[in-house]
Amino acid sequence: MSENTATASAESERTGFSLSQAVAVGINTTSPAYSLAAILAPMAALVGYATPIVLIVSFIPMALTSLAFLYLNRRDPDCGTTFSWVTRAMGPIPGFMAGWAIIAAGVLVLGSLAETAVTYGLLLFGLDGLAANRLVIVAGAAVLIMIMVVLAIVGSDSSIRLQSVLTYVQIGILLAFGAFAFYTATQYGLPSFTTEWVNPLEYGVQPLVAAMLLGVFAFWGWEAATNLSEECRKPSDAGKAGLLSTVILLVTYVLVAISVVLYLGQSDFFPVGESGLVLVDMAGSVFGPLSFLVLIAVATSALASTQTTMVPGSRAVLSMARRGALPAKLGLVSPRFKTPYVSLAMLATVAAAWYIFVSSISETAMLDTLTSLGILVAFYYSLTGISCVVYYRRHVRQSVKGFLMVGVGPILGSLGLAFMLVAAVQSLWDPANSASGASWAGLSPPLVIEAFMFALGILVLIIRRVTAPAFFTSTPPERADVLHPPFVLDAEKPPPHGGIAVDCNEETHVITRMLDERITAELDRATPLYLVFGIEPSDISGEEYAATREALEDDGAKILGEVRRHARTLGMTEVFKMYDASHARQSVEHVATLMDASATWSPHRMTALD
Repeated sequence: MSENTATASAESERTGFSLSQAVAVGINTTSPAYSLAAILAPMAALVGYATPIVLIVSFIPMALTSLAFLYLNRRDPDCGTTFSWVTRAMGPIPGFMAGWAIIAAGVLVLGSLAETAVTYGLLLFGLDGLAANRLVIVAGAAVLIMIMVVLAIVGSDSSIRLQSVLTYVQIGILLAFGAFAFYTATQYGLPSFTTEWVNPLEYGVQPLVAAMLLGVFAFWGWEAATNLSEECRKPSDAGKAGLLSTVILLVTYVLVAISVVLYLGQSDFFPVGESGLVLVDMAGSVFGPLSFLVLIAVATSALASTQTTMVPGSRAVLSMARRGALPAKLGLVSPRFKTPYVSLAMLATVAAAWYIFVSSISETAMLDTLTSLGILVAFYYSLTGISCVVYYRRHVRQSVKGFLMVGVGPILGSLGLAFMLVAAVQSLWDPANSASGASWAGLSPPLVIEAFMFALGILVLIIRRVTAPAFFTSTPPERADVLHPPFVLDAEKPPPHGGIAVDCNEETHVITRMLDERITAELDRATPLYLVFGIEPSDISGEEYAATREALEDDGAKILGEVRRHARTLGMTEVFKMYDASHARQSVEHVATLMDASATWSPHRMTALD
């Protein structure tokens, strides 16, 4: 059977990242302590006590989109993730722009993370004077980016283990902070419960959209785990890690947000300090002499994320280079360290140069750069959800599970993110709504930065289309056939051997009548039945082949589904659908041999096998 997965013994011999380590990458790339510290105060100022529920609302489109990452990764575990999937489903040009958006997001965010790590690292050691020196911070952040890329190249395994430890420490500090903040808030008396807690529209649509954009920023980055599909022990673990990352982040964020909002509510949600990071400003009141733990959490959060944030962008470059969308040299992998050292070095160098450039413009230019991230994130996440529906469109129609999990879920997530993207552009059209309030060519800086990034991507696309057209001319869109569903095939499971191979290459009523005759009272109802259908057209080639193959796949899906249901009504408990990439007359023998069947049943014959 052509789609059988590797055996368990082969999988056990693989080396690479475990599921928990991949989850750590997904969590750390979001920089949870830094993200919470940065967004909770402005979010509370926008929506007050509704902050926890707005975080949940912000999480919904991300969670729905994570279904697309999970199921697309299952059938195409490519480290380029969205680039590879959008290319497969929608063609090379949308795929290229999706990959470019991932790369651009990495370039834009690395400087801010490194700056935060340096600033709060200095504060942690009592070097407040150096932390206030802008030149020291910018130089330190640029150097830190280069240090972290070296570690990412030469110490991938050890650094991922360190990421796991930092994840547990960081999440533990956040949960402890939330518990202490709740206790502190109770000392002043808890507010009365009102509809404001559960009504995110209490202050209107515009504040809600602005708050949700902050929530999207807080959750952004979890998909970095899916970029490790080629480095995980099991490629499917990458998709699972992405989904688990979002759930862990949601629980942590909401618990901490409830406590912080109760605390901030005492001052009518006015900022409690000047750092702009609410957890840092609250640390003394909440943790007392242990306030340094918050500095540790924020500093290590930004430090860990500085490295893990390189993963999506560098792997996107690697995948694009391997497919010919970018120059092949960018896809070189170190034979010693097994890491894409060229793409990592390029990404870090460009990110450091960008950070130095925008920092030289003004201190708020970096904030404007971060604001533009929301548009990039919404763009490529939304494309991922759409590509899932397009690629699995046949399976969306075949079952309720397919309709919900690879149809309704991903498309609703994409629409939600697209709505926030449009709302962000409309809001940022007025320069006064940007972090700096400055005007560049009559537009807000975030929109100018975004336009520059997309224009640069289009320019590179045109150059590659002219100089290396193979990728753009020989990559037609695809769709998933019956051997590539979003869910696990029976052939990919380890079904028990020694059962009965049932020839299903006939009309449904013929097969069900045969089962009625042969499933007698003496037959053990736990006997495995392998329902076999051959999907290879016989004696057909040329233009008719694809159409005939597709028709056979549709027939097989319908027949096997109906026969399985009938077999179960007869009491059979172990029934497996087996599509076989061979001619009808060969498929039963093939499966019977593969599964060491004790017998074969066919409407034309019944054979006992030794």
